[in-house]
Amino acid sequence: MRRYLLGILLLLKYCICGDVQDFDGDIKDFVVGNSKLFVLTDHRLHQMRHDLYEEKTKDITRVNILVPFDANGTLITCGTFEDGYCEVLDINNITDSIYYESNLLVGPKQDEKSVAFISGRYLLVGKKDDDAKPQDTRYSVVSLWNTLQSQPGGIFSKLAEGSDAIIQSTVRDVEFVDGFQRVSPSESYLFLNTKTDNERKVLVLRMNSTKEKKIDIIKSLQSATIRCCSDKVRPVLVACTVIPSVNGVIWAGVFSAQNQQDPENSALALYDISNVQGRVKSFCANDEKPCGSESGSELQPLSVVFKYSSMSAVAAVRNGSWIVLFIGTSDGQLIKLILDDKFTPGCPTVLYKSDDEQAVLPRMHFDPVDYKHIYIALKKQLRRESVVSCAKYSTLKDCRAAQDPLCGWCVNTHRCSTQDECSDTSWVSIPKNSLETQLFSFQMTENSSRKITLYLSLSLESTGNPAFSCAFTRGTMKLCDGSDLSAAFPNCSCSFSDQMLYTGGLKVSVTVEDQKITEMLTLRNCSSITENSPNASYTQCVQCISAGCHWSSSSQRCEWTHGPGPQLNIKDACKHLLSEMDYSKPEILSLEPNKVSFHGKKNVLLRGRNLETVTKIRIQGDLNCISKESPVFDRSSDTLRFHIPPSGTKGTVKVCVVTPDARCHGNTIITYGS
Repeated sequence: MRRYLLGILLLLKYCICGDVQDFDGDIKDFVVGNSKLFVLTDHRLHQMRHDLYEEKTKDITRVNILVPFDANGTLITCGTFEDGYCEVLDINNITDSIYYESNLLVGPKQDEKSVAFISGRYLLVGKKDDDAKPQDTRYSVVSLWNTLQSQPGGIFSKLAEGSDAIIQSTVRDVEFVDGFQRVSPSESYLFLNTKTDNERKVLVLRMNSTKEKKIDIIKSLQSATIRCCSDKVRPVLVACTVIPSVNGVIWAGVFSAQNQQDPENSALALYDISNVQGRVKSFCANDEKPCGSESGSELQPLSVVFKYSSMSAVAAVRNGSWIVLFIGTSDGQLIKLILDDKFTPGCPTVLYKSDDEQAVLPRMHFDPVDYKHIYIALKKQLRRESVVSCAKYSTLKDCRAAQDPLCGWCVNTHRCSTQDECSDTSWVSIPKNSLETQLFSFQMTENSSRKITLYLSLSLESTGNPAFSCAFTRGTMKLCDGSDLSAAFPNCSCSFSDQMLYTGGLKVSVTVEDQKITEMLTLRNCSSITENSPNASYTQCVQCISAGCHWSSSSQRCEWTHGPGPQLNIKDACKHLLSEMDYSKPEILSLEPNKVSFHGKKNVLLRGRNLETVTKIRIQGDLNCISKESPVFDRSSDTLRFHIPPSGTKGTVKVCVVTPDARCHGNTIITYGS
């Protein structure tokens, strides 16, 4: 009985709970090799399988470099014990020491950030210079170390043709954030923050690691300044990742304005870093004179895809043309964000939330076997989280509404799953470039005999040819049948008399195998859509496109379409009319109150300008895909009142005012408390 209780206590202390592993010390670092995972705590190194089963441990202290060298079958560790040391361990058995060298300081002396990874045949290390003297004007910040005894100078030598293989800086205060090795072509990238009396900067350093000699790699240094963002300056890089790409190098960085009270303190931005050229001031190869004359360009974002109060980590995978981002936060959340090939973001979803709001550490890693899991560290805990949650969607409609390219409807198993879990059958999924596309779209034509043909299209694609049918009904009556009805996945059409246009809503039921999806469409006579308001053209255009008609920009009229095709997006079809409008946009000046309990608040006063046309209030949380809407009352040109709905959680939400054209104006904050 005693042994049984002892076993239970040990199980609770070192929680071996499937995809969660707790440790008795803070996690300092963790790395993932091809077949093993290694976790470094205050006083111990843990060797684990990818499923988090612990295989070996090694008592070890004051370690600051942990790098798997899979091609060599070794794990490199370095630290500050005994004035610095490095040790090479067997990657399959960390208790087996292959080589040990003391009186060698490779990583930082202090508990500061550093970056280390294998660059070709060398160990590349970026760190602040701990050995600097007060009179020094140059500091060693990047060094290349041998990894093999057979290399000139032997293992752990940084000598290169008579001098050290180092990059120097005239800036003392540097902080390395991350780096990576590109395989083809072989290039090394380092990302760091710098701080002087005048300003903070984020820099990227790039080196050509195809070169044989270390000194030639160092001399190939190119660098640039990275800026973020246009709405406010965010001069500190918190975390970053490279996005797998066939052409070019797309990189994502989390930037901070260093104001945790700001709900948009941190921003996630994408950059093309494939052509970093020139030099930034103050960085140069060893003994180069002068050190880094300013010739490098400044990199601006391709797109800013997400803003949040406290992002702390980011990782990315690619699925065809889709990019899937995973974001860790300082309040213990793991967020998933989908981008299409134009970097348009989908709706963020929370995959995990820590009960005690421990911060997600800056580096996250994928399981290298199938990329279906991501490892995240929170203080003393390592978690292996699934990158998909397809199974929670029980219908095809919900599976598509998730807007997750990793999930699709498996026809044979009748469930939402990943594609590799759906073999020898149709897998129905979201098409590319469709994040802003509704599931149903339609267009209408009219022929000379006044017969209407409605062309319906579903925003779906399939690996096979699933059974597919459509039904168009008004009340209990079928609108079309026989030769007037056709269906071929994912499109169908229905022809009927134009007299049926004036009968209100049309019910459309689409069946894909055993999944039935129903939608109500409002049909109108395209040629009779008119408007007498001051901004008639824009309003007509919105109504025209919404009814499945064609807007003629030349005649400024709504017309029947000329044949089947994708229904245009209102934003795209009518945007040219916005600039022509004599239109005073509504503005929000204040909300009273703007801090409420999670029960909500009635009779809230909104002050602003040009509020006459506001139809409702939209309330959107950062991590809530479905916005809430509230009607307005007691409206005038400069005030209106509305009710703030209850919220299930604490935090901030954004408020904007909606006009009849469905646009939302303004951006102010409501804070939900307890």
